[in-house]
Amino acid sequence: MNSKELVNLYLDICEDIHANLVFDESSKDKNNLYLFLSSLEQSLDFLALDISSILNIDIILLNKLNYQAKWNILADEPAIKNIIDNEFNNSDGIFLLINSTKEKLLNPVNASIIASNDTIDLKKINLILDKYKRFMLLLRKTLEEC
Repeated sequence: MNSKELVNLYLDICEDIHANLVFDESSKDKNNLYLFLSSLEQSLDFLALDISSILNIDIILLNKLNYQAKWNILADEPAIKNIIDNEFNNSDGIFLLINSTKEKLLNPVNASIIASNDTIDLKKINLILDKYKRFMLLLRKTLEEC
């Protein structure tokens, strides 16, 4: 399978997991959230490889890096720099959303604290999935036009 097919495969896995989430704080649901985020990271990883092949960037170097490091390298490319920087630097950027959601999974909300962080709910997962799809489409359309 090539990178583009793997991007779509992992995105399909995310959507399947998304359809089965119930947000009942069970261990099964928590595991599904971890799988959702892991599949999303894999999709981002293969999207970075796909983009790098389009831009003729050394893929051998990128294969040794995690998905965020790959995107940091791709952020140096002038054609897509602003798109990627936006996702790293805005509070609702895909990379920050994934990291904050993973952190919330590891450190659950403390119910005894009145002012607490927000929980992981359907709205949050929908936001992450929609944000990723927009990011992917924007990158692909930008590169097709260049």
